[in-house]
Amino acid sequence: MTIAIDVLYVLGGALLVLVVVSLVWRFGSRRWSWPCPSWAAPLFLEAWSDRLIGTSRTLDRIGLHPGQRVLEIGPGPGRLLIPAARRVLPGGEVVGLDIQAAMLARLRAKASAAGIENLTMILGDASSPHVAAESFDVVYLCTVLGEIPDRVGALEQCYRALRSGGQLSITEIIGDPHYQTRRTVDRLARQVGFRPITVNGNWRMYTANFEKP
Repeated sequence: MTIAIDVLYVLGGALLVLVVVSLVWRFGSRRWSWPCPSWAAPLFLEAWSDRLIGTSRTLDRIGLHPGQRVLEIGPGPGRLLIPAARRVLPGGEVVGLDIQAAMLARLRAKASAAGIENLTMILGDASSPHVAAESFDVVYLCTVLGEIPDRVGALEQCYRALRSGGQLSITEIIGDPHYQTRRTVDRLARQVGFRPITVNGNWRMYTANFEKP
């Protein structure tokens, strides 16, 4: 009985620490750039992670097609970007923009091991211009928007990067410390000029798609 109570105390303490860290991380990211650290990247490449956060399901909801030019903001080690590179073949190209050089190094190694040749990487801040205007068919972010201090500035750059009729796709998952509600995502996207198209999923995990008029 005593052991069981001790275990409950340990689990409760660990949960409390996790909640506090999550809140601090979320608060800090509103003022500074606190993206997911590169040392955590392997966690998002495991098979269990794919099943839990739905890599294929997310890409299905984004709706990529062969021949498209696609930009991912915050690709990390390439959980989505590497399979996205395959989906846009033949003739398509994907680009990953990340603020962490260490993440891009992991992405480069992963892409090389997978034999991906239609993938380009850019080191930079999402709220600054790094790509040519009106040069992409799709721009997407997955559990990244909340990590960016200037969310409106980042979405303005997404708008600038997209061709007329191009698609912005934002995926959010409730377990992420930077989770953005559908209402928040819709408000921010509309603020910079996007028009809502579809929302797939529920409050726990959803993908909201918008169009550049």
